[in-house]
Amino acid sequence: MATQENLPLPQPIPADEKLAELDSVPLFMKSLPDDPADDVAISALQSLAYEGTPDEIAQNFKEQGNDYFKGKRYREAIGFYTQGLDAHPTDKILLEALLCNRAACNLELQNYGTVLKDCSKAIILNSKASKAYYRSALALIALERYEDAIDCCDHCLQFDKDNKGVQAAREKAAKLKEAKDRKERERQERIRQEQLKQERLRAAYKERNFIVVPVPDKVAQNPYEPHFDPEDPTNNTLIIPVLFLYPQYATSDLISHFQEDTPFAAHLSAMFPPNAPQPEWDRKGEYVDGSLVVYGFTRRQRLLKIGKKMTLRDVCKVSGAKEGEPRDGLELKGGTLTFVVLPKGAEEQKWVEDFKKNRTQRPAPTKRSQTAPNGYTIDDGDRFGPSSFKMSVQNKIARTANAPRTAPDATETAVAQAIIDLENSAPELKAELRPLQISAAREVDVRGGKKAIVIFVPVPQLKAFHKVQQRLTRELEKKFSDRHVVFVAQRRMLRKPTRTSRVKQKRPRSRTLTNVHERILEDLVFPTEIVGKRTRVAVDGSKLLKVFLDSKDATSLEYKLDSFSSVYRRLTGKDVVFEFPVQAQE
Repeated sequence: MATQENLPLPQPIPADEKLAELDSVPLFMKSLPDDPADDVAISALQSLAYEGTPDEIAQNFKEQGNDYFKGKRYREAIGFYTQGLDAHPTDKILLEALLCNRAACNLELQNYGTVLKDCSKAIILNSKASKAYYRSALALIALERYEDAIDCCDHCLQFDKDNKGVQAAREKAAKLKEAKDRKERERQERIRQEQLKQERLRAAYKERNFIVVPVPDKVAQNPYEPHFDPEDPTNNTLIIPVLFLYPQYATSDLISHFQEDTPFAAHLSAMFPPNAPQPEWDRKGEYVDGSLVVYGFTRRQRLLKIGKKMTLRDVCKVSGAKEGEPRDGLELKGGTLTFVVLPKGAEEQKWVEDFKKNRTQRPAPTKRSQTAPNGYTIDDGDRFGPSSFKMSVQNKIARTANAPRTAPDATETAVAQAIIDLENSAPELKAELRPLQISAAREVDVRGGKKAIVIFVPVPQLKAFHKVQQRLTRELEKKFSDRHVVFVAQRRMLRKPTRTSRVKQKRPRSRTLTNVHERILEDLVFPTEIVGKRTRVAVDGSKLLKVFLDSKDATSLEYKLDSFSSVYRRLTGKDVVFEFPVQAQE
């Protein structure tokens, strides 16, 4: 018989085996098996949740849902309340509690439609369910159905007068309803006042023989509108935008506030005083007060010569048709009246002859003026004779305050001519390109021996250029096949004021060096967006700016990045690198 000393000692169980055994115990399981039904322990535990009567099962799920609700885990709480309802409890109080609790969870999750459904079911079970009425009111307030919320609160307060929550909800709904009603009344009043204003304007137009001619939607709208003089309490005096056209030079001036009782001579004397410098476009110096004549024209092509002492009201009276004739009067195009200003003499006679000749060939006008982005209007030319308003290269180049004062060079002339050619060959772009002008154009050397053309445009016309810039850039790059084309606004920088500066006005931020350089960056890369910037400073103190562009435009702009860098360095003296951010691989 073997002694006790000869028995083998028990071997220690490896840690991996112990952990594996624990994984088979439901309390220590990290995850459920693929088929829980095969595990007896798990099946037993799961059956405990549905063990008992329907009311006991529902009560168990309700308590679990309450625990999750207290932890603000509303979606999990909704799942337990729903399982409680699926147990079909017979206790109406328990069923009402489950519905109201689930409504509370959905209220926190802003599922207001579901809140109203659960609360309505609870009210059907118990017509005095205060919680259901309260949560319905909160959901209705969130949906801006204030009248329904007030009605809901009133029903609850009939049997639960001291419910402070419902009282607060009703007070809130009443205040919000009052504010909403006040805003609606104000909106209706604004609409009514605007309708009255338009009716008074229509009556005033009819009295003054105006014929309203709307402009097409694709043409930029005039920012100024006819209105009654605020200093006239009787509302009998109009202030109207008036456009003075100078056919000799295909240019114009807009008088945004022309009071109808003001003589035309008063405006001419203020615009062209004898001793003042002549306008830039008046190359012959003929536009001087005293040597000018003003003409107007009616819908039926009647020509009206306006005397010095005549006011706009006087012109309106004589523009009307005689008794028995078709209606006639001045055309109000896009809210603007148009008159022609000419120097007396040969130019006047030539224009009048062209107008009369054109009138006999075409009894009624068919062309309309176009309102430029800067508020000026340029007529398309057919109305005043075949040669009066044809845009020339000279008129396509408008020297702004900070543009070069020299005569247009070969690059500027070529760019202007290309825009005019495109305007004539692309009817869909004619309306947009007609009023646009450039202020300068320069060639810039680009890395690799190439060149880029920088087209400077007046700041007021930048938005109008943006509307057609993509198409215009493509067409110009076809025309100048070996050069890239970029558009930049002709901005002006002001020096930082010092203690000895005479200028007392604060320098606008838009005129600072930093702001102008930032705007140049945006102009260069338009229409893509700048999504990030990074400045790298070297040991020697030199700086390199990295600009990250929207990656969605990589295919259309990648070939121009060197041109952007060269142009920016030429304009600002700063080094910049344009890149597209690297997209992470999924």
